[in-house]
Amino acid sequence: SGNYMARIMSFVTVIFILVPIIAPALGKWVLDLFGWEAIFHVQLFFSVLVCFWFWKRQPETLDVRNRVSFRAKVFVDGYKELMNYRQTMLFTLIWGFITGSFLVYLSTSQQIFQVQYALKESFPYIFAALAVTIGAATLLNGTLVLRFGMLRLVTLATIAYALVASIYVVLFFNGDNPPFWVLLLFCGLQFFAVGFIFGNLRALAMEPVGHIAGIGAAITGFLATMMGVIISTFIGRYVEDSVLPMFIGFMVCGIMSLLILSYFYFQKNRAKKTSFSR
Repeated sequence: SGNYMARIMSFVTVIFILVPIIAPALGKWVLDLFGWEAIFHVQLFFSVLVCFWFWKRQPETLDVRNRVSFRAKVFVDGYKELMNYRQTMLFTLIWGFITGSFLVYLSTSQQIFQVQYALKESFPYIFAALAVTIGAATLLNGTLVLRFGMLRLVTLATIAYALVASIYVVLFFNGDNPPFWVLLLFCGLQFFAVGFIFGNLRALAMEPVGHIAGIGAAITGFLATMMGVIISTFIGRYVEDSVLPMFIGFMVCGIMSLLILSYFYFQKNRAKKTSFSR
């Protein structure tokens, strides 16, 4: 729980970050050598491999005494209980905003680099390089979170997330794309901030609901993902011949996240004053 949970989440996330670093280059290699059909053959191979590995090596972690039957009532009760935890719901909302704006990049990056910047052959390596910035920040977060705390790191990273995007919007408000290296610099700074956000956000959202961790993770993940899909679909429609709409999305979602954080701090300070007066 707490900062130690955030630390573990950071190290786990680093492993996940390896996927966008390796996958595009691996996919391009398979595509060039064996054709597009081979992409699905490789997916099938890895699916079978993972299933076999889990079957042989991963025992069930939930004790038999703690298991419950699969019923709709379990999810309904879990949702009702989650709604009573203000911290969980507030950080799930922030998670949704950051996820939504980040999904815009994931869904439009190929169009941006291949069409707008005519870097078709270099795209997998650009994608991997930007993923490295997230991985580096996430790994660094695992070390810093025990010293500074996950709430402080999330706050500073969210400020940086909104600030970097705001600077881009001010500098390139006319809609013209900047030189490639300038875009790469802004994206790198943006995603470096993301590396300090995701793991800590999940830990903060899950901190009060450790006793229903499974249902809590499922429901908060569902809510954040649904928010993310809606936000990214809306913003992504405007990313046609300019990167500006993507950074406007970063900026707006960052500002909304900061407003929610401000409300959380306000409620936290008010609760402290009330407790002290009693």
